[in-house]
Amino acid sequence: MVNLIQDTWIPAIREDTTEVCIAPWQVALDHETNPLIRLAAPRPDFNGALIQFLIGLMQTTCPPKNEREWFRKFESPPDEQYLRDSFERYAYAFELDGEGPRFMQDINLSEGNSWRIEQLLIEMPGENALKENTDHFIKRNTVQQLCLPCCAMALYTLQTNAPSGGRGHRTSLRGGGPLTSIVISRTLWETIWLNVIPSDSFTRYGNPEKQDENDIFPWLAPTRTSESEGSETTPQHVNPAQMFWGMPRRIRLECDTTTKGICDLCGCSSDRLYTSYLTKNMGVNYSGNWQHVLTAYTNGKSGKLIPQKGQPGGISYRNWLGLIQSDTDRSTIPAVVVHNFRSYRQNDLPELPFRLWTFGYEMDKIKLFKPLCWYEGTMPLIKVNPLIREDYEVVTAQLIKTATIVINKTKYAIWSAFYEPKKTETHDQKQKDSVKQERIKDNFKKTLFTSITFKFWQNTEAEFYKSLYLLKDMMENGEDTNTAKWRWIGILENEAETLFDDFTQLNMIGIADPKRISLAYKYLQDNTSKSNPEILKTLDLQPKNNSSEYNGR
Repeated sequence: MVNLIQDTWIPAIREDTTEVCIAPWQVALDHETNPLIRLAAPRPDFNGALIQFLIGLMQTTCPPKNEREWFRKFESPPDEQYLRDSFERYAYAFELDGEGPRFMQDINLSEGNSWRIEQLLIEMPGENALKENTDHFIKRNTVQQLCLPCCAMALYTLQTNAPSGGRGHRTSLRGGGPLTSIVISRTLWETIWLNVIPSDSFTRYGNPEKQDENDIFPWLAPTRTSESEGSETTPQHVNPAQMFWGMPRRIRLECDTTTKGICDLCGCSSDRLYTSYLTKNMGVNYSGNWQHVLTAYTNGKSGKLIPQKGQPGGISYRNWLGLIQSDTDRSTIPAVVVHNFRSYRQNDLPELPFRLWTFGYEMDKIKLFKPLCWYEGTMPLIKVNPLIREDYEVVTAQLIKTATIVINKTKYAIWSAFYEPKKTETHDQKQKDSVKQERIKDNFKKTLFTSITFKFWQNTEAEFYKSLYLLKDMMENGEDTNTAKWRWIGILENEAETLFDDFTQLNMIGIADPKRISLAYKYLQDNTSKSNPEILKTLDLQPKNNSSEYNGR
């Protein structure tokens, strides 16, 4: 039997680059001499799942009572015996196999559909794709057997990120493919502890009076199934800790003790491999205003919280508003752990390289069960004097909104260089343009815009962070920030022209439509320069007769 508290199964890397496998209670092992610095799972989504597993375990078993205790343990991590004793009290809930309750598996599931083990992986083709033979890019049977540690990682990854899986196959309590925000630091222990909040604050995210073991770990009792109306599970039905241990999918691993060999994911040899699992629909249906402390949310209509999801183009500083500081225009608020860190902790901590690590799947908006891409990225968490923070965040938002204006104008200009602006079409014109041609044009536009967007944010990211540090120094010294703003316009203008040249092949105007490209280029210059009224208004700047010294070139 494998127990996820007692056994070593989590891959990690030490400061000296040594790769090790640890039990959860060893996360602070040799913290002063050769600490663990990061996880080393065979897949990036497994790393994302493992850090949430460890944060959830700490939050559930031994959270600090208040911020004072939190600071004390950040400075001096608890010893292994303390963590081992704390975790051991719940070890019975973390058996991965054997009879009785199993980690994140339906306790009573004895019949259902038998699925190949590869379908624990979110990107693998589902049953319909296999029946219709549409698994063109990710082929079936590429992962036929998994070792127990990889099974545990895959199981937690699926339950935590669960997308729509067809009729009655429920999504996670954050919906399908949520973005997760983690404050990270120098070591694995620091990263885990930075994302644990005091118990006196955590109680507001569920019903603290729900203290039965299955109110925290739902697999310890018969599943709260959802065949009928009124069977939803809201925050008031369970302990707040269940946000880390949600079990929307009814799954039970099928053990074949005769299967031995090499795990298809990690490549390790094992004398016990899993090849299939039982599953059934109508698992736990999480509903209501859940607020997971590791996810940013948008305040929707009637106060409903909508978790942030992965979007095309990846994660970069364009996501700063909403992930790090609130976005008032879109009513988006950062994750609770990010807000707590920036509001109550950062100014009292040493100057360390704190960063925000954000990750998640982008899911198909039409076929919600189909993942399109896995994204992750990091951004610096800059320590700012509380006296200037409000003004600093206002200017930061201005810089990002200006960049958004410029990228939108750039995309339109480049598209105009390829095609005439869309006009009102007559019936005869619509008949003339075939459906196939329109589809090709739409696909080209989508691909083009995605590529332009990605390059723009990537190519200006380093300068954005440089601008933030420049603003910080200026504000702390009482200097006028307009210089930094003019510089930022110049950087964006340069990048817009570079992208226009690259994508429209301006230097090869002889083989393109010179008039259309010329008009598109004029539009670009008029709408991305320091004379554009929309940009000046966004940055709260007055027009200058001669501002070449601020053009950022």
